Order: sequence, then structure tokens, then C-alpha cells
Amino acid sequence: MRLHSSGCGEGSSATDNPPLSTALTPVGYASLDMTIHGRLAAIVALLLAAGPQALRGAGLEDQLNARWRGAHAVARLPIASSCDGYYNDNDVVGNRVDSKARHRFEAGELVRVERVGARRGRIDVFLDLTEQVLDEIHDGPFTLYEPRSCKIQLRVPVVDRWTPEQVEARLGELLERHDSVRAAEASKTWNGRRREPFPENYEQTLAAYQVWKAQQANAAVQARMEHAIEEASRMSERVRSDPEYLEGFAAGIDEVRDRSFGDCPSLVHASFTPDSRSGKSSDWRRGYEDGQRLEFNLELLRRLKECFVPVPAG
Repeated sequence: MRLHSSGCGEGSSATDNPPLSTALTPVGYASLDMTIHGRLAAIVALLLAAGPQALRGAGLEDQLNARWRGAHAVARLPIASSCDGYYNDNDVVGNRVDSKARHRFEAGELVRVERVGARRGRIDVFLDLTEQVLDEIHDGPFTLYEPRSCKIQLRVPVVDRWTPEQVEARLGELLERHDSVRAAEASKTWNGRRREPFPENYEQTLAAYQVWKAQQANAAVQARMEHAIEEASRMSERVRSDPEYLEGFAAGIDEVRDRSFGDCPSLVHASFTPDSRSGKSSDWRRGYEDGQRLEFNLELLRRLKECFVPVPAG
């Protein structure tokens, strides 16, 4: 794209219009000031090129946020959320939503408006549900419950030519706005939902789970240690007196001593593939691999001894 200065007449030549990079090269405060004004002008030009709709959208978003951001509301339609920390899509279709989120909520849910976004043909209302849910988590023989917060992104189709008042009216059909959560709870539209309570004697379930979890962790450490002992014993039986084998064996032990082993969960699941060397005899290479395997399992045993955890009193 070629740039033409509005001050140039028909007789202007290429030398009258230096390249853009040259024109924007800062040389002192005067050039810096010109650069800033030039960039501002470019931004304005882009907005104008996008058309009045872009400017209108920005103004509408500010207007909607001034009224809705931070407000409490009661949802007049059923909504859905996966309660996974993300704003899950809820596409408004008439007076219902289309969503793949797994938790379904009846109309009348208490929400707080985090923010509003305006784009061509759509208004996005980001909502935080006031009440959490209890998610079931299954681990071994235990069923646990985790409180989770729920969020939704209410995607509301609008007509581009609608006035701000018409957009507000549409949002009012979907959300009953209130200035406080107490006012929202006083509304007849509220469905009355509260987060489910923990099951009776749940503290005992958690205590039993902690005992079981520690026992499982220690059993995994013990099993891995027994496997390492078997491997180390097998490598010890393979040791030969051949000089080249023993030279490679010693080199293999030195190779593993600088290895990083990680934390306890990593140790329990650790596996090992020995390094190989070219340019050596087969006896040397066999000793090199055996030395690595032996040292790996011996070092693994030393580290696994520190991975046992105390079992809580039952």
C-alpha cells in the first residue's frame, strides 16, 4: 500500500515522500511527538475503516458494563455449567440455552455479572453462579465430594441495528437484575437452590480415606522396591571377571551416578533404558549396560526408602 501526504500537489515526486520507516525514526523529541501522533492517526483510520459498527460496539459495551458489571441477578431461563473454572458457552435460543456443559440448573439461579462483552450480532454476559455444587470424586472404594464454583458465558443474539435500550430490554428478559445478593434472594424468581451439604459423618469418611491413601502409597513404594531388589540381584549374577567387561561395568556405574531421579511419585513409576556406546567391544558394552542397570536399581532403592509416608491413626 502506498501512502500519500494530503499536503502534496500533483508535482510531488518520490523524494518528497520519504519511506514510512524513515519518517517514523525517532530523532529527538520532535520526531517522537510526530511518531505518537502518527500512530494515533493510524488507529483512528483503522476504526473508521471498520465502520461505525465497531465504534458503536465499543460504546454499547461500556454502557452495558456501567449498568451490569458487578450486579447480582436471577436467571430467568435454565442454564448449564461444567463448573471447571472456565466460562462455559450457553447459546441463547429463544427462552432456553443450548450448552454441552454437564451441570444443569433450573431457571431462577442466582448469578453475579462479572462483565459484558459486545460484538457484531451478539452480547456475551459472563456470569458467576452464587452457589457452588458438590462434585463427586471416586477414588478406590471411596466417594468424595469437592465444592466447585460454576461459571457460564451467556451468548445472546442481538440485531445489529438495535438501540441500547432494545439490547437492555433483551437482557432484562433473560436476567432479573438486582443491586445486591440479598435483594436477589428476596425475589420470587429465585429458585431457592443452595449448595448440597456434605453427607452425614463425612469427616469420618475423609479420615478413613487419608488412612487408605497412605497405605496405598506405601504399598506402591514397597512393590517398587521389591522389583528394584530383583533387578539388582539379577545384574549382580551377570557380573563377569573379563577385564573389558569390568571396565565397561565401572563406566556404566559412573554414568548413572549423575542421573536425576525426581520426586517420590516419579520414583515409584521410574523405568530405565541403559545408554550404549559405539566403538567398543561387545564385552565392554555388555558390562557398560549391566553397570548402569545395577547402579540405577541400587540408587532407586536408596531413594525409595525416604518415600514411605506416615499412616494417620484410624
